[in-house]
Amino acid sequence: MARMIPPAFDQSTTSAAERTLYYKLQDGLDEDWTVIHSLAYLEDRGRFHREGECDFLLLHPRYGMLVIEAKSGSPNYDGKRKKWVYDDGHTLTDPYAQATRAMHYLVGQLRRRRTLWAEAGPAFAYAVAFPDARQVVGNLPPGFAVDMLLLEPDLDQIQKWVIRLLARFDRPLPEVVPGALASALDVLAPSFHLTPALKPVIAAAHREFVRLSGEQVDLQNNLANQPRMVVHGGAGTGKTMLLSAVARQEHEAGKSVLVLCFNRALAAELAESLAGITVFTFHDLCLEILRTTGVVQPPTDDPEYWDKLLPDAALGALEKYEPRFQEIMVDEGQDFRADWWLLVEALLDTSGDNGWLIFCDEQQNLFDRCGPLPFAEPSWRLNANRRNTAQIAAYVRQAVQLPPLPDGIVLPEGPEPVIHQVGSAAEERQAVQKVLHELVQVQGVDPDDIVILDPHVLARSSFAENRQLGNLTVRALADPPTANTVRHATVKKFKGLEADCVLLVGVGMPSGYYTGDRLARFIYVGGSRARVVLHVFEWPAAGDAV
Repeated sequence: MARMIPPAFDQSTTSAAERTLYYKLQDGLDEDWTVIHSLAYLEDRGRFHREGECDFLLLHPRYGMLVIEAKSGSPNYDGKRKKWVYDDGHTLTDPYAQATRAMHYLVGQLRRRRTLWAEAGPAFAYAVAFPDARQVVGNLPPGFAVDMLLLEPDLDQIQKWVIRLLARFDRPLPEVVPGALASALDVLAPSFHLTPALKPVIAAAHREFVRLSGEQVDLQNNLANQPRMVVHGGAGTGKTMLLSAVARQEHEAGKSVLVLCFNRALAAELAESLAGITVFTFHDLCLEILRTTGVVQPPTDDPEYWDKLLPDAALGALEKYEPRFQEIMVDEGQDFRADWWLLVEALLDTSGDNGWLIFCDEQQNLFDRCGPLPFAEPSWRLNANRRNTAQIAAYVRQAVQLPPLPDGIVLPEGPEPVIHQVGSAAEERQAVQKVLHELVQVQGVDPDDIVILDPHVLARSSFAENRQLGNLTVRALADPPTANTVRHATVKKFKGLEADCVLLVGVGMPSGYYTGDRLARFIYVGGSRARVVLHVFEWPAAGDAV
C-alpha cells in the first residue's frame, strides 16, 4: 500500500476521477511509493504569480517521478481546433498541457533546491488519466502517446503501468540513493511553523502591568489612616511599584522620606526614579552614617562584618547623625535581620504621627535572614500579580508550592516557560546562545530587555571562559551597558528588578547552597523576574528540587 499525502481522501473534492484514482493508487502501489494528491504550486513570474495544481504526483526512490492529470468522463479531442470537448459541448482544459507544465515546474524546483535529488537523476514523466474511459478510438496526434493515457482497464495493474511508463522516459536507478526521496519531500510536502511574534505580546503585557490594580489603590487610601503597616505580597504583585507611588505621594506632600532596600541594583533603580528622595541599601546607609559622623569602620575581613559589625557600628554612631525621616519605606523586608530594625526605627522622626511601611515576601528569603519584623500589625496582603504573564506566574508559584492565584485575578497571556535540559557548562552555553539568537535575531528583542540570571557570579558561571555568544557578549550587571551585550546577574543581585525576557541558568547544577527549599526559592525569585518570556536551563539534579 502506497504512502498517501494526505493520508485520507479530501471528501470535499468533487472530481469522481480523482476519487477513483486516489484509492487505486493507494491500494495498487506498494509501500515504496509516495503519492501526493492535489499538490498546489505557485510559479514566480517576476511581477506576478501564476497558480497551478498537480492532481497526483508519484515518487519512487528508483523509478522516479510521475505527474498525473485526472479527468472524469470520456471527452473527445478535436485536432483541427486543438480542443477537448465532451458530448454535451462543454470544453476541457488541455490535460496534457496541464501535466507537462506541472512536471517541468516541479522538476525544476527539485533540481534547484535539492541537489541530492538532482544528482541522483531519477526519471520523470507525465500522464493523463481517464478512469471512466475504456479505449482510444482514432489516431493520436504526434504530441500524444497511447502509453501516456491511463484508462479504466489499466487501473487493476496500475503499478506495472506506472513503472513501464517511467521506464519509457529513463531507465530506473541501479540502486536507491539514500536520502534522495526525503530531500524531494522536503520541497514538495514540507512542514513549517510560524514563530510567535513576541513584540505584540510584550507590548500588550506592558499595557496591563503599568496600571495599579484595585487592591493597590485601596491600600494607598488605607495608608492615610495607618501610620505603620506591613505589606505582604508574592513576586510580581507590585510591591516596589506601590512603594514608589506612595513615596512620591508623601514627598510631594512635603514630608522627608527614606527608602531602604537590600539590593544595590534595586536601590540604583529606585534612586533614579525617585528624584529628591533619599534612597539607600541598608548597608550603604550604615556606611553613610559612619562616613558622615567620622566613625571608623570595623574590619571588613571579619566574617560578621555585613551582618553584625557594620550595623552595630552605625547604630552606635547614630547619635551624631542628624537626619531623621517622617516616612520610612522598606522594600525586601524579608532580607533584613531582626536586629537591623533597631537602626531603621531610630531614624524615624518621632515628633509627629509619622509612617513606617515595610514590604516583604517570605518566599524570596534567599539569604536565610528572615526573622521577626518590628511589628506584625496592621498588615495588608497583595494578591494580584502585576508583573508576570499568567504562564510565568503559574510556573513560579508551583516551584514553591503556592496555591493558584485567586479567582478574579486575570493576567496577560504569554508564551509558556521553556525548559531546556543541559548537562554541562558547554551544553548550557550552546543552549543559551541558541535562545539569544532566536530572541534577538529572529524576534527582534532588544538585548537590553534580556537578562541571564545565575546562581553564580559571571566569573564562576558557564560563560566565564568565553563571554561571546554569537553576536552578543555577556556582561556583568554592574558593567556599563554597551552595544550587542546582554546582562548577567546572580538572582540575589537582581532580586527586586525585572526584565521582559529572563534566561534562568544553572537550575539544579551541583551546588552546596542551592538545594532543596533554597533551589525552589531560587526558581521562584529568578523566574518571577520575567515579565513575558522565561527560559529555564535545568541540570540533571533540578528535578529533585521541587
